[in-house]
Amino acid sequence: HISDCMADEHFLHAARTLMLAEQAPTLRTQNVDLTAYADSLIARYQNRAIKHRTWQIASDGTQKLPQRWLDSIRWHLAHNSRFDLLALGVAGWIRYVGGVDEQGAPVEINDPLKETLAQRVSESADGEARIAALLSLQKVFGEDLPANAQFTACVLHFYQLLQQHGAKETVKRVITSY
Repeated sequence: HISDCMADEHFLHAARTLMLAEQAPTLRTQNVDLTAYADSLIARYQNRAIKHRTWQIASDGTQKLPQRWLDSIRWHLAHNSRFDLLALGVAGWIRYVGGVDEQGAPVEINDPLKETLAQRVSESADGEARIAALLSLQKVFGEDLPANAQFTACVLHFYQLLQQHGAKETVKRVITSY
């Protein structure tokens, strides 16, 4: 559950930093206290009575990524600013659609492009080829992001960290560099 993640100091710090350092600068809102808003979201995420499963967040990624993360990444690329947590999120999604968890157990993929994702995973070697195969989904990433060397290198870097160290250690490493 999300509340379990928020009980981990590094996941908590990562969520808040993502909201305020990487997402907030990309917004065009006015007269909104974004810090207070982020803090209210964190409080909601910490609520153990809300049984929001992490699997639900990973579901439908091909629809969620473009509207929730990729335009923010484009903004950061255009402004030459840091987007490590956003790239880590993309790498985490790629790790998820690989269909196997950190313990080697199968993961059910819930996505409208499930078959396409499974085909790209099965036809690519893990690592750089897998990243390239999935980032080449134009419906999701467009033409610009897969062609951007900074973006693809960043996603590959975080994907490799996830593969080598797992999610908890990777988040810890990324967030302590902020």
